Formats: sequence, structure tokens, C-alpha cells
Amino acid sequence: MQSKLSYLLQWTYWKVRLLFKHDRKAYLSLYHHLGIMANNIQLYHVALSHKSMSIIDENGHKLNNERLEFLGDAVLSMSVADYLFKHYKNAPEGMLTTTRTKLVNRQYLNKIALELHFDQLIRKEKAVVSPKNNLVGNSLEAIIGAIYLDRGYRISSQFVVKWLIKNPDYLSIIVHTETNHKARLLEWCQKNKKLVLFNLISETRDENSYARFEMEVYVDDKLCGQGSGRNKKEAEQHACEQALKQINN
Repeated sequence: MQSKLSYLLQWTYWKVRLLFKHDRKAYLSLYHHLGIMANNIQLYHVALSHKSMSIIDENGHKLNNERLEFLGDAVLSMSVADYLFKHYKNAPEGMLTTTRTKLVNRQYLNKIALELHFDQLIRKEKAVVSPKNNLVGNSLEAIIGAIYLDRGYRISSQFVVKWLIKNPDYLSIIVHTETNHKARLLEWCQKNKKLVLFNLISETRDENSYARFEMEVYVDDKLCGQGSGRNKKEAEQHACEQALKQINN
């Protein structure tokens, strides 16, 4: 009851303050999209600005979401660790680490960001369209960084829990979903006395300076999978996922 009353008071106070803001439509739009009652809308404009559409401030500096992404990544990791530590009171460190890794990995962040329609909110040049650049997941981290600067750790952590962890039942599904394909492949090969070899096919950068790695995996000299990612680890995971599907078939 007290929590609902507190929220209503915050909502009323925030709505009154909006009456004196010239860009109140932007504040309301952010609230309807993400449920955030912002104090400084400029932070969120920057968080949703790709470097191809940097904002120029009064001092002539280019502002985009890269710095906020760096901050949001740290806040995200802390928020997830904080929740897991309190929710799984007797869980060993290994289980907590594995679960946190699943919740902060790029593929999962991209998925949540698309659910929140970040692909429609990001300001970027039209040429920057490839989903391989992880634009939506990066912007989600930047928004978390913006919320932290604007509303503090408690609100930013609540945002992370609401959208990434959702509820205990959803978290349980994530915990029991295997995402470390490389570990599974290595375990299978060890049991079956198979030799695993990874090979880097290429390392390139696109027009926006994003790195792309192409990897392939061989099992007993047979090509079983190929994958790409923004680093070798991610590319290996995708290659191993493909290899496991082939082995299962």
C-alpha cells in the first residue's frame, strides 16, 4: 500500500513538473515506451544517438551513446549480480556467474531491446542497418547508463530487473537454458575422444568500424560449423552451436 502511494505521489509530482517543460511530449513518449519518469530528457536523446548521428553540444563536442553504453554495461552487470545474490541465497559462485553471463550476453540484450522496439527509437544514419552491429543491444546498455545518471542506482536496477529478469519463473527458464555451446561441444568431444580445432577465417571491420570475426570449427578434421561475431569468443559460440546441431542430427 505504501509503495503504491509513493508511486502515485511521484507520478503526480512528475506530471506537475512536466507542465513547465517545453518538450513534455518527449518525456511522455519515453514514459510510455520504457516506463521511465525522466528528469533530464537530454541524457536519453544521447543514449539513443548512434555515433553516425552524434549530437553537438554548446561547446561543440560530439555526443553519442558510446560513453553511456560503457557506463550502462557496468550498471547492468551490478544490477544482475545484486538480484541473483539475493534471490539465490545458497547458490554457489559458479552458478551465479553462469546465470549472470546468460543475462548480460549480447544476443540476449539484442532480444530484449527488440522487444522494447529500440530498432524504432535509435537515431542513426540509414546506411547503419546491419543487426550484426548489435545496435539495439548497445543502445539498451546506454539507456541503462542514462537512467543511472538521471534517476540513480535504485531506479536503473529496477529497470534491469523488470525488463531482463522479468520474474522468478522467467529467470528459471533462463537458468536452465544452455547457452555455452562451446563448453557443450568440448564436453561431447572429450567423452567421444574427438579432436576439436578452431580456425579464424577472417577479421574485418565494416564501414562503421565495427569488428567482425568469422570462425569455423572442425571435429576430427571435418568441418562442422561456422559462425560470426564481434569478437572471437562470440564467433566460436555460433560456430559451436551449428556444430552441435549437426552432431545431434
